[in-house]
Formats: sequence, C-alpha cells, structure tokens
Amino acid sequence: MKSLSDNLSREALVRARSARAFTMTELMMTMAIFAMVTFAMVSLQLFGFKINSLTTSKLKFTAASLKALDQIQCQVRGASSVTVGNGTNLAAFSPTGTSGNALMIQPPTGGANLLYLATNTGTLYEFLSLGNRVVTIASAITNRVPFLTVDCNGNNTSSSGVEHYAIEMTLQFVQTNYQAPTKVYDYYTFQTAMTPRTQ
Repeated sequence: MKSLSDNLSREALVRARSARAFTMTELMMTMAIFAMVTFAMVSLQLFGFKINSLTTSKLKFTAASLKALDQIQCQVRGASSVTVGNGTNLAAFSPTGTSGNALMIQPPTGGANLLYLATNTGTLYEFLSLGNRVVTIASAITNRVPFLTVDCNGNNTSSSGVEHYAIEMTLQFVQTNYQAPTKVYDYYTFQTAMTPRTQ
C-alpha cells in the first residue's frame, strides 16, 4: 500500500514539471506583443524626429525674419526722414511717396541708406552710403511692392500730402519645408508699420 506522502509528492512533481515552461502558443503571443510594442516605439521616435526638424526650420526662419524687421524698424524710427520710391541704388532712386520697392532712410547724422527689394531674386538688400556696402537683410520674398505710405487709418496716401504718415512694410516669405516625397512649401507674411520719431 502506498503512503499518502508518496501520492502528494508525485502530484507536486507533475505540477512542477507542467509549470516549468511556456507552451508554444504563449511564446508566440508574447513575441508578437513585444514586436508590436517595439514597432510602435520606433515609429513614435521617427515621427518625433520629423516634427522636430520641421519645427526647428520654422523657428530659425521666423527668428531671422523678425530680426530683419526689428533692424528696419529701429532705422526708420531713428531717421530724420523716410521716403518710399523705386530703385536699386541711391543714384537711381525715384521717390513715389505712396508705394514702391525701395525705402530711403536718412539718419540725423547725415548720409542715406536705401532698403530695396530685388524682385528678380526676391531678396531685400540695404545699400549703406557710408562705405558703399550692400548688405542682405532677408531672402525668399515673393511680393513685389513691400513699402507703402499710409495714414493713421491704414489707407495708402502720399507722404507729401499729409503731415504725419507711417511706412507700412509687408514681406511675404516662402520656404521649402521638406522635399521628400514631394516638395512642400510654407508661406509667411510679416507686416509692420513704422513712423520716424521726428515727425
């Protein structure tokens, strides 16, 4: 006759043997879940890299454009007179007083600077009379007439017809966001109004 402890030890041995390993189905399910989690993590990481590169390029472009606008605003506010017109250098500048691709800034210290948009390249340049230098202010501009003379209500007016006027500057930019699989562009518009403090 068998003792009770032998039966209990055999049952414990059978249970221990059956609990030692996973079945093939359990192993395959575990590997499938692990593969899906790994794929999701890699996809999320790649998406994060893409969004980061897009955001970085937009922030750099915006910062450069705002720096250019701030530089121009400081010059106009500190000028003794500002004239809107057309031209690509001081000798060829023709004042219109209402709208144009160029802005002549005459500082109180003398001389003159000319901001002008080269419409063939879409680049805003500044011609400095001191030193006869040309400096690039901004590029990738799509509009043709960036400077307007406006009154206090924002209506286009002639600078010779009113005592107080402002210069409205509108710059429309285009930037390639990414190129693969197709080119995608972003468009930005920066607009500001400036008045010389001496008015």
